[in-house]
Amino acid sequence: MERAGFPTEPVKIAVACAVSNLLAVTLALVCSAAWGIANIYVQRAGRAVGSLRAMLWAQGIASIGLIVIAASVEGRPSMPALDDLVITAVGSAIGYYAMLVAFSSGALTAVVPIVTAWSVPAAVAGVLWSGDRPSVVQWVGGAMILVGAVGNGVLAVNAPVEQDQGQRTPRSAVLWACAGAVGFGVMAAGTARLRLQLGEVGVVPAIWVAQWALMAPILLFRADLRVPPPRTAWPAILGMGLFEAVGFVSFTVASGYAPVAVVSPPASLSSLLTVLFGWLVLGERLGAARWALVLLAGAGTLVVAAS
Repeated sequence: MERAGFPTEPVKIAVACAVSNLLAVTLALVCSAAWGIANIYVQRAGRAVGSLRAMLWAQGIASIGLIVIAASVEGRPSMPALDDLVITAVGSAIGYYAMLVAFSSGALTAVVPIVTAWSVPAAVAGVLWSGDRPSVVQWVGGAMILVGAVGNGVLAVNAPVEQDQGQRTPRSAVLWACAGAVGFGVMAAGTARLRLQLGEVGVVPAIWVAQWALMAPILLFRADLRVPPPRTAWPAILGMGLFEAVGFVSFTVASGYAPVAVVSPPASLSSLLTVLFGWLVLGERLGAARWALVLLAGAGTLVVAAS
């Protein structure tokens, strides 16, 4: 029933949309916190046993746990569109491998903001793949994220002094970080589509299994990858698998409440947490210009989330 001159149906729709977006942003922030912690373990695991080996064992163990949870909570999944699964798995493979290489060879304060700028490629992929229509404000926020993240990485490479436990950030690390951002962007957009067929939990191990199926030739020729890691590396590998899984599932649930263009930026706020860790704990140095660019990327994230 409507009051005279006051249509209630549009108000109900507006309230429902606002609540849905709030839930999406809240879950995206949980995702961000989990991935922020995971980033630290990713660097440690990659340096301890190598990028591919850390990726295989962390995702493999996490997938077993997620499959058990999905089977008990979501039941039998539907058959997904094969092309969606393949494209998403390719994005996942590129994203994770490039991230591990970038994190193991560069300073966290330099490469993490670039990798977590995947929200911009995700928005573009959402437009091309799913017909999403981000607003002008969201595109402006995306541009702020991109300029801040990439600018910070470029300054890190060219800085006269850059410390990361005695190592400088090479240009290759920044390029790998850019590749990781593109890969994760494609993966995020594909995940939002596949969750409808595979479930919000089941979609994660499905993507990881498909990813390794595509990478099967590497497993055949790299016998060392199948050897269990040394005991000293297991805390980093388990931490990587646990927090990657928590973040991934939080993202898939969030994408059920709002488009990828809304969910991705707050989910990528993990960069600020990791930059603070690199600065406070690892002693990585940032000048005023780099801090300004990191904050610009963070401000762009807030602009998109608030829109």
